[in-house]
Amino acid sequence: MFHPVKRQSVAEETAERIIRLIRNEGYEPGDKLPSERQLGKDLKVGRTSVREAIRRLEAIGLLEVRQGIGTFVKDPGSRILQTTLIPHVVTDSDKLEELFETREIIEIAAASRAAQRADKHQIMEMRRWVQLIETYVARGDTQGITTADVEFHRQIIKATGNSTLLTLMDSLVDLLHDMRHDSSNIPELLPDIISGHRAILTAIEEGDSTAAGEAMKDHLDRVAARVKSFWHQQVKSTVGETT
Repeated sequence: MFHPVKRQSVAEETAERIIRLIRNEGYEPGDKLPSERQLGKDLKVGRTSVREAIRRLEAIGLLEVRQGIGTFVKDPGSRILQTTLIPHVVTDSDKLEELFETREIIEIAAASRAAQRADKHQIMEMRRWVQLIETYVARGDTQGITTADVEFHRQIIKATGNSTLLTLMDSLVDLLHDMRHDSSNIPELLPDIISGHRAILTAIEEGDSTAAGEAMKDHLDRVAARVKSFWHQQVKSTVGETT
């Protein structure tokens, strides 16, 4: 393991409490949640924390925010609700290999199709998340980096127009979230994340499907190499401490 213990933020705690609220109150897919103001009052937190919590839950596919209408439950039957706290499970090399292989199989082709199919609004959303990632990196906000990274890649999947593919990726969200969270704690990896996302975004903006696929492959290869190297160093360090 290579993730440090970190005190939860108010937004993180609020997100978990919203998950419990959905589960305990029996919300169904498509049900509308109370307003941000009402949630803040019920949970005794500020609206800013509620807004951030909702944004994070939307990024991992649990909620859907419809502008001017409200916030709706997307999938209360998913494993997100069963676990409440997403566990860190990326603790062995075989699992890392499988997760990166899964991402390559899906996301390289998705980037190519997104370059062909993304509309102006979807590209604008990708650009916004890339900018937020860079902002969070500058602040050293690991959770912010993780959330923005999840959403950037999810926007690419959405831009393919393939709802089945989006559902598939959402079903893996806890494992992928964990991978990204741990990756965000590797300082040497952060420049690669920034440059990789910029290259992917540029290719999609230009409508170059070949370049988009290649940029995604290069990005995933670089991230995988960094994460695996860091993981092996941690294993060696742990073994050294116990011998």
